[in-house]
Amino acid sequence: MIRFAAALIGAMFAFDAAIAQDYPTRPIRFLQGFAPGGNADTISRVLAEEMSKTFKAGFINEAKVGAGGNLASDAVAKSDPDGYSIVLFTTGHVISPALNKSLGFDPVEDFSFISTVSEFPFFIVVGADSRFKTIDDLVKAAREKPGTLTVGTAGVGTGQHMCSELFAVSLKSKFVHVPYRGDAGAVTALLGGNVDFIIAPGTAIFGQIEAGKFRALAVSGKQRWASLPNVPTIAESGAPGFEVLAWTGVATTKGVAKPIVDKLNTEVRRAIAVPTVSDKLKGLGSVPVSSTPEEVTEKVRSQVKLWKEVAEKAGLEKR
Repeated sequence: MIRFAAALIGAMFAFDAAIAQDYPTRPIRFLQGFAPGGNADTISRVLAEEMSKTFKAGFINEAKVGAGGNLASDAVAKSDPDGYSIVLFTTGHVISPALNKSLGFDPVEDFSFISTVSEFPFFIVVGADSRFKTIDDLVKAAREKPGTLTVGTAGVGTGQHMCSELFAVSLKSKFVHVPYRGDAGAVTALLGGNVDFIIAPGTAIFGQIEAGKFRALAVSGKQRWASLPNVPTIAESGAPGFEVLAWTGVATTKGVAKPIVDKLNTEVRRAIAVPTVSDKLKGLGSVPVSSTPEEVTEKVRSQVKLWKEVAEKAGLEKR
């Protein structure tokens, strides 16, 4: 009986390996959950273009917009486990469980994770004429009068929003969150003096800084940003150990044969390492970062736990 079971398992592995050897024989759906032209759309297209050089069957890029990227994740979670549907997921994938009573899918168990793709920090930014000249000024005001400073972000449940909540928790303070529809709305609000500060990625604010309209007070990563070496990290500025990095990754459906997942992982990592792809990712204000399937799975698991804890400490109610 034991020999029979071992033989059966061996046959299954051989079958999966044979399928993976021919994979893919038809185009792969590459979904992402945000508007065309945005970072997620751009990253998925850049990857698909490079990966098509190896996967000759090509890719069908599909924007399934809505619910902070969750519609795209849901579609892949419910796809056939054959490796022909993959998704570029963002930080929202690990934040959503903290803010939603029901997603319709399990953000960890319903996926076979392939690799991380990129990561990038957020910046705390004020207008050029703000009374806050340094991050220490803002921290002092936040601690003295909790619940009075307004922070603009790209929307409820975004990495920007949760970065602001973790920042407030770290300071034992509270901000008034003002959500907008994307980073552009937050930038416009700050230009108009409608909020005290915003939290946004570099791509949204670098131009305004260069134009002298904005001033960056701090960056959310562990290291200072190369092009803004005089801007301290939040960890240096009253919140030791603080780090928030938005990130993207690629996943497919749970149950996809491991040899196919491994093949996708090899190809994603190869694509990210290509200089033209790497340069395009850097041009979006991110740092190319790949991983093994096991590493990205653990990252998703730990981040889901982190943001649930932050939401609880911040008193955020699930929708």
